[in-house]
Amino acid sequence: MEVAVPETLHMDSSQFAMLLFIALIVGAMVFSFLRRLYVQWITYWRMRVGRVGEQQAAKLLKQEGYSVIKAQPAGRMTMRVDGRPVEISVRADYLVTGKGKTFIAEVKTGDRAPRPTHGDTRRQLLEYSLVYQVDGVLLVDMAAKKIHRIEFEYAS
Repeated sequence: MEVAVPETLHMDSSQFAMLLFIALIVGAMVFSFLRRLYVQWITYWRMRVGRVGEQQAAKLLKQEGYSVIKAQPAGRMTMRVDGRPVEISVRADYLVTGKGKTFIAEVKTGDRAPRPTHGDTRRQLLEYSLVYQVDGVLLVDMAAKKIHRIEFEYAS
């Protein structure tokens, strides 16, 4: 028994190709939209965790005998690129005093970032050491609730 298919349901290859092309475009647009939403959500979540970590870090610093002088202190330095000066701005989490010295405190949450030997963290702490010219840098590891005092020795 043969089923009769109305002519309107038949599709030639060019129509099928066009439909497939449109479906791929729509699929790519939906994927792009969902990816943007995901990235925005991750960014929001990380910023929220960071803010909460910074608030808790201020309490931890006080408990350990440090006084917060300023939150989010701006730092500036000039570097030269091909002889031309380029202004660099940085913003650490806290400028603190304690034990008779002044420190820049950087707060880290998560798994890898709180390790002082983690490349990105180490470079950031070194940059803060140079820009702020304080007595030292403190790395506040909120996952472990621990404060690391970081000092850099420069080869002579």
